[in-house]
Amino acid sequence: MKIKFYISAFLLLFSLPLMAQSNYYYYKGKKISLTIDDDYSSKNNLYFKRTNNVESIQISDIFYIKLKKSDDLNVLQQIAKQKNVKIVHRNMFMPLWYKLKLNTGNNKSSLEICNEFYETGNFSDVDPAFMFNFKNSCSNDTNFGDLWGLNNSLYPDVDINICEAWTVTEGNGVNVAVLDQGIDKTHNDLNDNISSLSYDTESGNSPSVFVNGRAHGTHVAGIIGAEKDNNLQVVGVAPQAKIMSISHRLRLTPNISEQLANGISWAWENGAHVINNSWSDQGGKYYNELYSALLEDAINNAINNGRNGLGTIVVFAAGNSSTVIDYPANSNPNILAVGSIHYQGNRSSFSGTGDQLDVVAPGANILSTIPGQGTEAWWGTSMAAPHVAGLAALILSVNQHLTLQEVNSIIERTAQKAGRYTYTNNSNKPNGTWNNEMGYGLVDAYAAVQMAKGAPLITIELESKRANFVAAHMIGAYGTDINAQGITSTTWKKVANIGTCYANFGGRGFEGLGSGTCSSWSIYVEITATNSFGTTTIYRTITPPATELSGNSYRIEKTSDDHTYRIIIDPLIRSSGFSLSNELNSKNNKNQEIRVYNLNGNLVFSTNETEFDLSFLRKGIYVIKAAVNEEILTHKIVR
Repeated sequence: MKIKFYISAFLLLFSLPLMAQSNYYYYKGKKISLTIDDDYSSKNNLYFKRTNNVESIQISDIFYIKLKKSDDLNVLQQIAKQKNVKIVHRNMFMPLWYKLKLNTGNNKSSLEICNEFYETGNFSDVDPAFMFNFKNSCSNDTNFGDLWGLNNSLYPDVDINICEAWTVTEGNGVNVAVLDQGIDKTHNDLNDNISSLSYDTESGNSPSVFVNGRAHGTHVAGIIGAEKDNNLQVVGVAPQAKIMSISHRLRLTPNISEQLANGISWAWENGAHVINNSWSDQGGKYYNELYSALLEDAINNAINNGRNGLGTIVVFAAGNSSTVIDYPANSNPNILAVGSIHYQGNRSSFSGTGDQLDVVAPGANILSTIPGQGTEAWWGTSMAAPHVAGLAALILSVNQHLTLQEVNSIIERTAQKAGRYTYTNNSNKPNGTWNNEMGYGLVDAYAAVQMAKGAPLITIELESKRANFVAAHMIGAYGTDINAQGITSTTWKKVANIGTCYANFGGRGFEGLGSGTCSSWSIYVEITATNSFGTTTIYRTITPPATELSGNSYRIEKTSDDHTYRIIIDPLIRSSGFSLSNELNSKNNKNQEIRVYNLNGNLVFSTNETEFDLSFLRKGIYVIKAAVNEEILTHKIVR
């Protein structure tokens, strides 16, 4: 369901520059031209365009000057004073280099001032301090930087975390069938990953058929399994998986339902672990109550009998009908119905919505392979679905014994709550909070393969009562219990300060504490947890609130006996050397009420005791709601 957008262009008769700025900089004496990126720049926050669609590069309020000789420091000091610039420090290893910073009230950019320093002729060299993104690329494929769905440099929290997932697996040993318009098996970025097994549903014979001009299947196949590290074009989500081509021209024929059903049947009977279906009836809203029992039987057989009874994973595009989930994605709760988001994390305007939506994945402006050794960027839930099919391959490659229900559950439970949407508990959605437009959220490849192999699942909650102080609490991610994951060690490590305020950070066990030298600071931290299955590492930016919060605070925690819970005073209103044993003084407080609900919303327990035993609860997911001195607390538990 590829969508092409045709945008009419118009010409502005005139435009005003963002501000008077230098459009060049000096590098080893050579003047190099620059172009301001007006889409991102502001007066005090300049970005400059780069070639080949590489992300724009930013400068800050600092720059560097190199003296000709050490005796020239007085010259630097005089010019710095004239230009309202502060000399921050001398480089400890290269003493001719000095770091300078614009003083408050300076109306020029650091680049402009840097150029002026060099143009005096008094200095050996200058450096405008471009903020390079020096992170290592996890693929040498030439267009990897354009694959925002895999590694989003502009919005780092809006991708599927593939680089981290590839440190665990690349999908080796898994067969992914692509039921589509056929695949150009000669494409140089695909051919080594194409399975020798294929089938054409219209002729009923092998091999599959590819017709020039029908590029959809080739594009989908590249998203799943384009080759990695071949210094060529793109890379797929599961670049070690094998692609099985199941062809149909996807044109209207009298027996199209039977032909597609036969394609699904042939795929699972011939060893497909995953089947990707980027097709639908192009608008369930048009066809109302029309179904194909024959096609649905084939899907059911794959789900129930594939992979020697464990179940073949069946992925469908949710459709581009916006207000509904297309057929047959909406026909079976065991199908993974996949919607689309764009690079900023919001739902694509065309992406289907509704009760049958499971997850979302990148589906707007997705670059992938097309026939004739080329690549092209397309839009549609057709592009989102193969991201999830590739993810299913990664999961099965680390744990081939998982059932279909377990694979689906892992994908849903580990999904990221992307976009500015409200995700809520739903009695019909057992794998976490859910949203009508986003399903369980954006798929997370790293978290999913970690869950599949049993490594710790962690995230953190930030809490603070003071403007320059924050506490981070390691918790089990996606509804899991951090105390039940067999964690043998944890570490909290400061990676870098962000901004000009210096901050300290450290931790013990599941708790980390940070404080800064001023009331507005951020810090980048590395958090790890290890159990017998492996080590999980996450990176987070931690920022305390800008102003001090008021009022008392409490929270719910589990005691050491694994089934008793208690209300404790939030330690953040105490000193930084707190202990989590700060219990309420009263074991029976008339100003508190604790209620426990199951996922159907039924009340199963209530008390006004500060400490309460829940060992009687059956296995399942429950929500504790506590009202303590007019503060409302919620806490999800898994029994």
